[in-house]
Amino acid sequence: MALDRIPEYPFERPCVVVSKCLGFENVRYDGGIVHCQIINDIEHLVDFITVCPEVEIGLGVPRETIRIVRTGGEKKLFQPKTKRDVTELMNSFTDDFLKNLNDVDGFIFKSGSPTIGIRNIKIYSAAENSPVIDHGSGFFAEKILNKYAHYPMEEDDRLRNKIIRHHFLTMLFSFADFRKVKMKKSAEKLCQFHKQNCYLFRLYERDIATKMEKIIENITDNSFDTESKNYEKLFHRIFLNHPGTNEYTNLANVIFLSVDDYLNKAEKKYLNKVIQKYADNRLGNETLLEILKLYVIRFSHSKSKYSRLFYPYPEELKTESEADRGRDFWSNFPIPNSEEQSK
Repeated sequence: MALDRIPEYPFERPCVVVSKCLGFENVRYDGGIVHCQIINDIEHLVDFITVCPEVEIGLGVPRETIRIVRTGGEKKLFQPKTKRDVTELMNSFTDDFLKNLNDVDGFIFKSGSPTIGIRNIKIYSAAENSPVIDHGSGFFAEKILNKYAHYPMEEDDRLRNKIIRHHFLTMLFSFADFRKVKMKKSAEKLCQFHKQNCYLFRLYERDIATKMEKIIENITDNSFDTESKNYEKLFHRIFLNHPGTNEYTNLANVIFLSVDDYLNKAEKKYLNKVIQKYADNRLGNETLLEILKLYVIRFSHSKSKYSRLFYPYPEELKTESEADRGRDFWSNFPIPNSEEQSK
């Protein structure tokens, strides 16, 4: 039996483009600022590049609102009250921003913004007194999406969701690690990176992970330039599928099979029940992984392959399992006295 711990490799420091209004400066249209929990949580672990496209093109703070308008099949950016068309200003700023943007690992944008919002942004039929005819991405965000389609990219509202947050952070720190590996141009470093992420990648997309492993098996320093590009294409695809119940269940069964020879009948029965409970949605992702981690620690001889599966980002960024655990739900609940109970 192998009783060593699963290695917790250090994480590279991600570089994140973020909306300036998310806790950095009072640049919203009304002069306000937005509290964003994830920004507070990760600020000491990442490097931020802050941006407010509307301020950058000179609209000022506070400012009149702007909206996306579609006329003749073409989208424009208007400020209804001033009747200004700021389409060209915004396009020019965005093009310059992208041209001068160095390597980044992810993006956090403000939901609902006609410039920097990613999803469900209202598109109107005219600059004034017109209905919403469609939804899309903001002017600035749309060009970011086109250039960085496979990168971790989310909005502040969605990152309040525990599952979305977990997926985003997993991607973000993986992208940062991979960026540093590319810079070193070493086949050995790329092989180490893949080994640490082996089971994490299998969880996300087993077929793509298998193709990545074949590249790793044959890569050398002489073939690095070509093969690393092939690997990178697959790496950008691996996170497109978000693992659900089936993926977690399949991986749990793979881990079960890898330690099966070391388990007695009672342990096998217990682990089978755990996996079935998870499949029936009576056990959460985190609980399943914690149980599997114990078996890997006890019996696996290839612990490094599980590192990023169990530690995909710094442990301090994990959210509370039960936010209301310490809350007293019974303090105001009427309790009959003993005399009433005896009647």
